[in-house]
Amino acid sequence: MLHSLRRFLCFSSSKSCEPTVSTTHGTENVEDAIRLRPDGRSIAQARVASPCLETLGSVQSRTPSVSPSSCDSSTQTESTNASDGETRATTISTVIGTTSTPPESPAKPTSTSRLNTITPYTPILQVDGSLRAPQVTFDGYGSYGGRFAPESIMGFLYELTSFFEATVSDPSFWEEYATFQRSRATPLHMAGKLTSLAGGATIWLKREDKNEYGSHKTRNIIGQLLLARRMGRSEIVTDCASTKHGKFTAAMCARLGLRCVVVIGADDASAQEQDVLEIKSLGAKVLTARTPSGMGSLRAAITEALRYAVCNHESAYYLMGSPVGPSPLPTLARTFQALLGEEVAAQMHEAVGRQPDALVTAVGSGSGAIGLFRPFLHDSSIRLVGVEAAKAAALTDGGLGVLQGARTLLLQNHDGQILDSHSISPDMNLSTVGPEVAHWKDSGRIEISTATDTVALDGFRSLQHHEGILPGLDSSHAVAKTLDLAKELGPGKNVVLMVTGCDHIGVPGLDV
Repeated sequence: MLHSLRRFLCFSSSKSCEPTVSTTHGTENVEDAIRLRPDGRSIAQARVASPCLETLGSVQSRTPSVSPSSCDSSTQTESTNASDGETRATTISTVIGTTSTPPESPAKPTSTSRLNTITPYTPILQVDGSLRAPQVTFDGYGSYGGRFAPESIMGFLYELTSFFEATVSDPSFWEEYATFQRSRATPLHMAGKLTSLAGGATIWLKREDKNEYGSHKTRNIIGQLLLARRMGRSEIVTDCASTKHGKFTAAMCARLGLRCVVVIGADDASAQEQDVLEIKSLGAKVLTARTPSGMGSLRAAITEALRYAVCNHESAYYLMGSPVGPSPLPTLARTFQALLGEEVAAQMHEAVGRQPDALVTAVGSGSGAIGLFRPFLHDSSIRLVGVEAAKAAALTDGGLGVLQGARTLLLQNHDGQILDSHSISPDMNLSTVGPEVAHWKDSGRIEISTATDTVALDGFRSLQHHEGILPGLDSSHAVAKTLDLAKELGPGKNVVLMVTGCDHIGVPGLDV
């Protein structure tokens, strides 16, 4: 089944970085100590979020001259993720083929040229089904990403970076990883009725709902928990919106003998009371959170989980469920999540002898996108389509800023204040998006559209009535776009839609 990895995936490398845009002095509020106004000026908000965090001292906005060798800055803001240079591409014939040499003085890529200078990718999943240590890179974020964090957690982030590099290069880590990923590859099957309904390209469903607890983040959770245990951390803190992520994390912590703290937005917890009880029954401690504006959503959960990790940095490991946060957290998430896309590449090659013409997924924080899209980024002939919630569309309506430790796109007003988001799906209800996904959108590599709650409910019913699947409300957002894309591409083409597990949140009009 995995023969496709020899013929499809390709490697490249990148060695440049872009300058940071801000330098901070003093410790910072985890969520929003630094932000950039839509007009380009910087602002600071000196809110005391926790006794563990001090107010911001001062903020200076500048654009320093940074050479490629100076990516690892000694200032409080480090742009470890930020890189956006010319890459060297290598095409696979067996494992690694010929290499082209980049020009000596490459010009800064434009939006169009960046389509061919995507972050390098090395497959982990091998032809025989085994897992191989990847080439770890911390680039591929363009002008996004970075490390905007309080001094109290900087030591841990530096330690995590070096430990992660060493650990994922160890074959024994991947041998242990394989023993815990029980479900192996989730199914990929043709959606016959949806295909007929669209009257165009063949629609395939990547059935992440078949994972334990229906979470599409299992690969990332397993990888980071094993990493944390090797680091000697005894307590895991993680954020969640839909409880699927929280339940699987709690279950895995029980198996590994680790204490687990799950932070969930207060509103999300109220809507999923039975699932919260299940998380507790698995031995986890559950904390609820709200933003200063009163929202009890994923944004509040991420901020509170970061805060908890800062206060307990000597024993706690923050398992970021989303590809957000300060470097190296987004890189950890994408390394393990990309196994999802590798599975699709292998399964499509076995099913039809070639790769899909388009892949579609819902985009909230971007965890599904970095998992599904990343192995396909180098092939510009494959369309990568993300669908945001209409009232939580950071990629569509957001502006540049720094939130929760990284420079990315976020919903904000003219004064740089974060705007509240809304979505019928807990996992889509977020005011920001992962920095790597923001870079892909900025470079033009991915296509982004939006869907309203009504469209999402229609998508849920389409999968329910035509395919007998109860999907997650996040992936329901992308069903209509998948049908439209199939019609546009026409017969003989193939479209893959990622399907997550069902949410139990008692939404009016949802017949489950």
